[in-house]
Amino acid sequence: MRETDLVKLEEVKSAALKTIVEKGYHGATISLIAKKAGVSDGYLYRHYANKIELIKDLFKENMGHFHNLIFELIESENKISDILKKSFAFLAETGKHTPEVTAFIFIMDHDHNFEFPEDVKDNFIKIGQKLWDKGIQTGEISNKRNVEDVLTITFGLPVKMLEMRRKGIISNKLISASDIENMVDMCLNALS
Repeated sequence: MRETDLVKLEEVKSAALKTIVEKGYHGATISLIAKKAGVSDGYLYRHYANKIELIKDLFKENMGHFHNLIFELIESENKISDILKKSFAFLAETGKHTPEVTAFIFIMDHDHNFEFPEDVKDNFIKIGQKLWDKGIQTGEISNKRNVEDVLTITFGLPVKMLEMRRKGIISNKLISASDIENMVDMCLNALS
């Protein structure tokens, strides 16, 4: 692929994220995305068979960044609290610099018609199992908890807080270091 095509494709992905956040999954059409990206509908169809293929690609790419970080942290950190602190800091930075990414993930996660790609599901399960195993070893996670509990608590809480802040529901302040500490504490209390 030519370098200009790569630049255009990045513009398309950025336009798709912004369009989905502005119009919702169902309101974001190929035509709206193409117009925002400054390309023709045909250009998008040369690279993606349909809207769902584009969105799944975007979802996999953006979740992949987070999943890769978590896998690295699981290997490098000794405590669940440190893994959570660093992963929440990553999410907070992402929300600060590219809020459309966290909004996009939240929107797609909550759309009942969107099916997570299988490799994203598989990564979630692997991460949940590794966190559970490590948490049992360190005593930070109770054996009353299961992998689904771990994933619900450790992914659900920070993403929901970022979305509430983005929307200014209670506060529109950026996530601070003390907010991250509070989220880690809430997660560990819920997991113990």
